[in-house]
Amino acid sequence: MADKKISKSEYLDFVEGKFKNCFSEKGYIEEPAVDVTSKIDPTVDFIGSNISPLKKYLDTEDYGNVGRYIVQECMKFKSFKYLQTDISQKFGCYYRGMGILARPELERVVKDTFDYLTGEEYLHIPPDDLCIKVSSLDDDLIKATESVDGKINRLVNESSIEHYRHRYGMDEKNIFGRDFNIGIKKEGTDEFFNFAAFVVMENGERKLAVDMGISNLALSMCKFGTNSTVASSRIADFIDIDSIMKEKFADSLVAVATLLKENVTNHRSKHLRMKFRQYLRALNYWNEQLQYADEDVVNLIVNYLNAEYHSSFEQRKDEFHQVLTLQKKRMK
Repeated sequence: MADKKISKSEYLDFVEGKFKNCFSEKGYIEEPAVDVTSKIDPTVDFIGSNISPLKKYLDTEDYGNVGRYIVQECMKFKSFKYLQTDISQKFGCYYRGMGILARPELERVVKDTFDYLTGEEYLHIPPDDLCIKVSSLDDDLIKATESVDGKINRLVNESSIEHYRHRYGMDEKNIFGRDFNIGIKKEGTDEFFNFAAFVVMENGERKLAVDMGISNLALSMCKFGTNSTVASSRIADFIDIDSIMKEKFADSLVAVATLLKENVTNHRSKHLRMKFRQYLRALNYWNEQLQYADEDVVNLIVNYLNAEYHSSFEQRKDEFHQVLTLQKKRMK
């Protein structure tokens, strides 16, 4: 992408659009995103990674001719414990996972992944700005990466199998994963920051699939040289995130906005409704210090959702205002 000054929204639109273009052109089937509150994966409360809506294909190994790809909204509730503290966190509560589930043809999927990252028609990242981090125990993964550009940095680590074994909530089927990570040089530094994982899923007897996932916000954080995914997200186009207070306020607001969009206050799960109130409590906590008017908070929510989903949420302003007012009263 040209180096002209661009907004966070423009850059995220670019990486997500190019991801869809790349993998559809290579024959992968698009999988529609689901609500983070969909419970399509019963092992998690919120959809927390791009693999959750794709796991269903493991039973039949129905990956299509090559594989399936998705751009999926994700929420990480484990980030919540820091939300009402002044401890800065690299990873906020929300991101989009750009991922695939493919046939276990390692060399092919590695090539497709790095075509997306370095290809002129896609992200066109300089190869020496990327780093492959792989375990010395994984001869198959090391071999699969040999065909990509030699200018890409390699870091081979001595590590135990237990250290990097992925779990998928499918222990009863003995399904686990081995991975290598891809790092990108963060703007203004020589630091390689992990933004993607390439995982071979297997059941102890054979390889089942490749699960590859990329965080859109980790890519954006490195592009813009920010210290958190919140400061590199679309909300940063509407809030000047120049303090920990604003970072936590913005992070809480994104979580609240995402769940309001999905009408979580009417969700069948009392547990999810309770979690929404926890995010709203954090939003109100920080706003007691920042003193945004209720109307301004609702406008920020609508502006963010308009940018995140390329749709108009103006007609839901009154609904959002009523829900936030009612929930605030209930929490007193």
